Amino acid sequence: MNAQIKEPTTLSISCVVYDTDYDVLATTIESLHVAIQEAVKQRSLNNCTFYLINNHLLTPDSFQQAATLAQSFFSDMEIINGHGNIGYGRANNLAINKSQAKFHLILNPDVKLDKLAIKEGITFLTQYPTVDLVAPSATNDNGKNEYLAKRMPTPLIIFLRGINSLVLNQIFKRQLDWYTYQDKLPTQEPIEIELASGCFMLCRTQILKDIGGFSPKYFLYFEDFDLSRRMKHKVFLPSMRIAHLGGNTARKGFQHIKLFLKSYLIFLTSSKKQN
Repeated sequence: MNAQIKEPTTLSISCVVYDTDYDVLATTIESLHVAIQEAVKQRSLNNCTFYLINNHLLTPDSFQQAATLAQSFFSDMEIINGHGNIGYGRANNLAINKSQAKFHLILNPDVKLDKLAIKEGITFLTQYPTVDLVAPSATNDNGKNEYLAKRMPTPLIIFLRGINSLVLNQIFKRQLDWYTYQDKLPTQEPIEIELASGCFMLCRTQILKDIGGFSPKYFLYFEDFDLSRRMKHKVFLPSMRIAHLGGNTARKGFQHIKLFLKSYLIFLTSSKKQN
């Protein structure tokens, strides 16, 4: 009787960079390396491919430094460069389309991974083959909880998120808490969710390919919601932990808020068409 041969567990990672501070990006790369090593050590992962994607028309020194650092950590790595700023989702698609791995991690360049993050995520996806995507438990750069699991946003929620007024946030706290699953969080158990924020999305690569990756309709914002909306089964996994060192649309100026609202209208229209 022949012993069953276990299929190797493979992972690809795409990290899109645009004018990211070197120290922040170095933290992401170093913590990713540690988490990958731990997953391999615990036999959750056999090998990985890292795609570092420069979305700047030029090649800043900070990106070149980061690429050199990554090359010292990852034997299987590809730098994707020279295409200019084509948007976050379309840039990730460059790596998704190349990937031959079983799983794919969409990773922001401002994320610090817990040592066990990769191991926990891959173990869960391996145990539950009907789950398409897992979202992590996260804190922000001040150590406070950041809620990456989301319900479908209402226009009121989008307005509140766009202006980020402390007074209005307090008045509508119940609605905002509902939007970010705070009626169910914190929890030690995985929960099924409607949408996932895009700073850390661990997915089945074939599912990403089947749905066509990120929609090219979006330049920035809501491409993550659109992607996760088109997946069937999404899970918040509290044992998969990260620290998100960026975010917060309202701090980024009027032009970003305009882009945020424009992308929401595209998302809203696409959601109605799908329903």
